[in-house]
Amino acid sequence: MNPNKEFLKNKANALPERPGVYLMKDQHNEVLYVGKAKSLKQRVVSYFRKNQQHANKVLRLVYNVVDFETIETDTELDALLLECRLIQAFHPIYNRQMNHSANYCFVDLTNHSFTITQTPQIGSYGHFRQTKKLPVLFQLLSETFQLPTVNELTLLTLRKQLPQMEAYSLEEKWREIGCFFAGKKTDCFSLLKKRLAYLIDHLLFEQASVLQREIHLAESFYQEIVRVNQFIQEPEVIFSIPQEPVSQTTQLKYYQVSFGKLIQTNILSPEEKFQPLPPSSAALPLAPEDLDPLGIILNHLYRQEKAAEK
Repeated sequence: MNPNKEFLKNKANALPERPGVYLMKDQHNEVLYVGKAKSLKQRVVSYFRKNQQHANKVLRLVYNVVDFETIETDTELDALLLECRLIQAFHPIYNRQMNHSANYCFVDLTNHSFTITQTPQIGSYGHFRQTKKLPVLFQLLSETFQLPTVNELTLLTLRKQLPQMEAYSLEEKWREIGCFFAGKKTDCFSLLKKRLAYLIDHLLFEQASVLQREIHLAESFYQEIVRVNQFIQEPEVIFSIPQEPVSQTTQLKYYQVSFGKLIQTNILSPEEKFQPLPPSSAALPLAPEDLDPLGIILNHLYRQEKAAEK
């Protein structure tokens, strides 16, 4: 039992119902964990309540926490972005996401092979976050384009599914695979649909089910590449969020993004007009530390779009 639990619980109960970031610290004042919250009070208090649903990781964290610090923010998006910066600064042992640039990688297709690298090479593709999915994608693309690395027995089956692949040269196959990882127009998905149709027509439903899951993975991976590529080419993106908590007199917080990077924020009343800064003159290469904030902003805009559609 953490002897400071009652002190921590009382301190948490005094927190505001506002968004922000909390930093859990140990006896040496080292940051163990950084988290974000829409409501600091509700989130932090939850750590110090008796809860049977707490994972072992959370129980270990709470046992070692001696104190915590909080930073209020204007919006939940601000909390997410600040959480990211603090994780990158402190590298807390209980944070996994956004903690290391090694979570990102590049795909190198030179020499007609799939290679995962941590640093960009000439002609490589990336950065990619879904590193654990890459081997599945490599296998799916190798089989669909019937690359020489696929064993002969599997190739016999694949040629029945996609006989037209014999008309592709090896260079054309690798060019199509490169287009997939670059988020450009590719024959990949039309070929995958033909493979799926063949399996269904021949009543191979179990194989069709496996292929369908792999196609879904490939589509989500590809669409994320396309969204990122489009976003980092936009010289100006402006959006606003009501300050938390929302009320009738809530001010709006404006965000200006240029080529994927946040360049200005400003809090205004609903009657005031946002004055944008001149956008950047050109897109600059993204550093590893830019990738998580980019993903956070993109996900926020995606959720805004989906909410507007309802």
